[in-house]
Amino acid sequence: MKTLFVLKKIVGVNPNWLAGLVLPWLLAACSAPAVRPVQVQSQRIGSVLIVPVAAAPLEVIPDLLEQRDAAYRHAQNMAMGVTLETQRYRTAGGIIVAGRVDNEDDTQAKLDALPPTAAGPAASESVWTPALMAGDRLADLLVASNRNAVLSREEYRLPIADDASLQQWHRAVQSWYALDSAATDYADRGRYDAVLELAVGRYRIFEGQTSLQLMLKLIDPASGRVLARTHAESFRVDDGALASLEYDGKAFRELIADMAVPLLRQTLGDLGLRSLPSADQS
Repeated sequence: MKTLFVLKKIVGVNPNWLAGLVLPWLLAACSAPAVRPVQVQSQRIGSVLIVPVAAAPLEVIPDLLEQRDAAYRHAQNMAMGVTLETQRYRTAGGIIVAGRVDNEDDTQAKLDALPPTAAGPAASESVWTPALMAGDRLADLLVASNRNAVLSREEYRLPIADDASLQQWHRAVQSWYALDSAATDYADRGRYDAVLELAVGRYRIFEGQTSLQLMLKLIDPASGRVLARTHAESFRVDDGALASLEYDGKAFRELIADMAVPLLRQTLGDLGLRSLPSADQS
């Protein structure tokens, strides 16, 4: 049985809370200072550049190694002091996970050959990321609303010293969300009416509950000023969440895509980027 819960917050264009459903993991992402409300004339936004922000590895609790390796579980239960380093590794489906790695476990493909937070054509051949997936869906929604949308295949890099540390990822994403101006000069990236930076906040499987948080910032490409920011969260209770990572991970990728689309619809509405009238409409 699957249950889906959705939360959202918007500051800048239309500040409001969905009251009564505050979760502990939501509070940290809501610490960004409010952007002064602006009048965003969405009718003038006909072309948008979408820039995904590099996403943290998937967090899985309990750790996948504990569930897969009976000998490791026994050692932990016997308090024998077996400690393995947390690393990034790639599943068979190209999903990046942060977890314990056994050097003798052939099911884990470590990312030692990839630079920290690798992206681009070389990495895309073997790595799936939720940020690029969400960017693709966001582009589809903008096109469906009669806007031109271009997805940058180059992700915005976050300052991460240890890319297996989820705490560092969370702090970096929160710092990015709080910025009132873009860290990138978009003036020379082409002629766009607006830029949408898209980040993945919470992204994990915890005891059969899958959580996903998407965060968007609407930016004026000429000045780099953040016009508005918004985020939306959902979690789905599903006993099959862990099993969806098995084999090629297709079921998990589809699960995250299904969760992302309604969140993207919400955030676009929050930012005032609703459908433009068609050219043949009076």
